[in-house]
Amino acid sequence: MKKCILITLIVGFAGLAYADIQAPPGARLEPGRKLSRAFANILYGVGEIPNTWNRRLATGDASAAFAEAVVRGSFRGVCRLGYGAYELVTFPFPTYKGSYRAPYNNLAYDPNHGFAEYPPEFGFKSASPYSRLTPY
Repeated sequence: MKKCILITLIVGFAGLAYADIQAPPGARLEPGRKLSRAFANILYGVGEIPNTWNRRLATGDASAAFAEAVVRGSFRGVCRLGYGAYELVTFPFPTYKGSYRAPYNNLAYDPNHGFAEYPPEFGFKSASPYSRLTPY
């Protein structure tokens, strides 16, 4: 019985020691990331217009896609510009809940109404420039 208690204590303390060396949840959030997010929002916030167009065009209504891209996409682009200017000015300071998190980033991200941490990308995404099926 004493051996079981001793082994349990040793394993328990080893688990605590392992947990102690792990990075805290906000370790990747730092002033540099906030500054890069500010520049990305200022420079590429206009990407919300074609992104809104493509998202609406997937439903099959081209005229509604144009109208929504102009209205909602422009609004989202201006919001990104405002957030970028705000984060550019305040990047050295932890402003949102005592951290460097984006003030508009929700855990329950809704692509139609919420904002991702960085603006949408232009073009297409590809993990590699080639595949095994192509001859080059």
